[in-house]
Amino acid sequence: MTQITNSKLAYLGIRIAFGISMIFHGGIRFPKLDSFATGMSGQFSETFLAGFPALSFAYLIPFVEVAVGLSLLIGWKVICWGAFTGCLLMGGIMLGTCVLEKWELLPSQLIHLFLFYTILNNPNTPDAQLKPAS
Repeated sequence: MTQITNSKLAYLGIRIAFGISMIFHGGIRFPKLDSFATGMSGQFSETFLAGFPALSFAYLIPFVEVAVGLSLLIGWKVICWGAFTGCLLMGGIMLGTCVLEKWELLPSQLIHLFLFYTILNNPNTPDAQLKPAS
C-alpha cells in the first residue's frame, strides 16, 4: 500500500480548497460581468486609475481568478505559475484597495497573498521550468 505523508495531504487539501474558492470567486461573476466591471471601475472615477485602467482590470479579474483556481486543481507544473499569477493578481487588487483607501479590505487580501505564497514556496510545488531562448 502506498502511504502519503501528512505534509503532502495538507498540501493537497489547501490546493483543492483554495482552487475551488478561486474558481467560484471568479466564476460567480461571469453572468454579471458587465455590472461587476462597471461597478468596480466606477469606484475609481476620482483617482488616477479612472477609465480604461480600472475597467480593463475589473474585466480581467474573474478570468484570472478562474484560471488561477484551475491551475491549483490541475496540479503538476502549472501550480507554480498559477500561484505566482495569484500573487500578481493580489498585488493589483491591493493597489486598487490602497488607492481607494479601503484599508478594511487589506487583511483578507493579505491572507489570499499569503496562501499563494505558501503554495508557491511549498517543497511539494514543482519548480517553474523556463526554457532558454534559442
